[in-house]
Amino acid sequence: MHSNPTMITGDLKYIRLPFTTNVKPGMQVLVVTDTAHDPRVWQVIMSTISEMGAEPTLAMFDPRPADYFDPPKAVCEAMLKADVNVLLCTTGMLHAKANFEAMRAGVPVICMDGGMTLEMFQSGAVTEDQKQMAVRQHYVATNIFGRDAKMVRVTTKFGTDFTYSVEGRIHVPALPGDDFVPYKITSMTRNKNFPRPRFLYPNGEFNIPPVENSANGKLVIDLSMHQFDRLKSHIELTVKDGIITGIDGGPEAWTLRNYLEKFGDENCYVCPAEASVGINSKAVVRGVQREDKNIMGSMHFGIGTNIDVGGTIHSNIHLDGVVLEPTVYVDGDKRMEHGRFLRNVEGPM
Repeated sequence: MHSNPTMITGDLKYIRLPFTTNVKPGMQVLVVTDTAHDPRVWQVIMSTISEMGAEPTLAMFDPRPADYFDPPKAVCEAMLKADVNVLLCTTGMLHAKANFEAMRAGVPVICMDGGMTLEMFQSGAVTEDQKQMAVRQHYVATNIFGRDAKMVRVTTKFGTDFTYSVEGRIHVPALPGDDFVPYKITSMTRNKNFPRPRFLYPNGEFNIPPVENSANGKLVIDLSMHQFDRLKSHIELTVKDGIITGIDGGPEAWTLRNYLEKFGDENCYVCPAEASVGINSKAVVRGVQREDKNIMGSMHFGIGTNIDVGGTIHSNIHLDGVVLEPTVYVDGDKRMEHGRFLRNVEGPM
C-alpha cells in the first residue's frame, strides 16, 4: 500500500482510459467495491465517470468471505439495472453469480478487481499497447498452439509435469484491423449461451479451456493465486483425469484445502478449468494475480468454473494460480522454454 493511502498522486491516464473509451453521457454506472480496497482507486474512477457526463453510483460493503461470493442482495439487484458495472473489490467478482446474471442480461462490465492499488494502475501491465496484445493473441493461438493442437505438456523447474488435451478448444482470435479500438468493451461469444460483454483491466492473456477430465500429473503453482496473493510456499496439485486428488505444500496448501472444503462444491476440484498464457510484455510481478497472470510467457491455471471461457463446467469457485516460467510442449514439440516463446508471436517481422 502507498505510504500515504489518502493522497492521490501520479499519472492517472491509464486508470481513466477504460472509462473515457466506454462511458457515454447519461449512462448509469455502478462502481462495486468493498471497504478493504484502496479508496483512491474508486475516487478517481467516480470523478472520471462524472467528467464523462455519466452518473456514477458507489456500492460499498464489507469484503466477501471468499472470491466470487456475491455482493449484498441490494447490490446484486442494482447490477441488473446499471448501464455499466465496474468491479473493484479485493475479492474476485468476475465469476460471481451476480455478475454472470448481469452479463446475461446484457449489462457490460469493466473488471478491475483483485486488490489493485492506485500505484498499480500507473505502471506495469496497464501501460502495454492494447493492439499489440491483440496481435499476440492471434499468433499465440496459431504459432504456439495451432488450430489442430491436441495435447499439451507443461513442465517447470519446481516440479510441474502436467498434461492435458486442448483438442477442439483452440480459439483463434482475428488479427486487429484498422478499426481496432483500445480498451473497448467487447462481447465474447465463444459460448453462444453465455454472452460476456466485458473488459478486464489490467489485461493480457490468451485463454484456453482444456478438455474436461483430460489432465494428469503434478501442477506446482509457484507465484501467486486468488486468495493468497504472492505465495510464500508453492502449492502442489496432483491431478488425475482432470480432478484434483491432492493439495500439498506449506501453509497456503493447507489453507487452500480448507477453503475448497468450506466454500467449494463437487466441481471446484476440476483442474485445469482454464490454462492461459500471459502476453503482456509490461506486466511485472506484483504478488497480485490480477497483474501476475498477464506476465509475458507466464501461464495461469484455473480450477472450478470454465463456462465463461468456452468450457462446460459450472462451479461456485474459480481460482487462478500463476506459474511464472513454464516450458510448454504441444503434441511433443517444444513451443515455450522457461517462459520464452520459441516461435514468433509479434506478427510480421
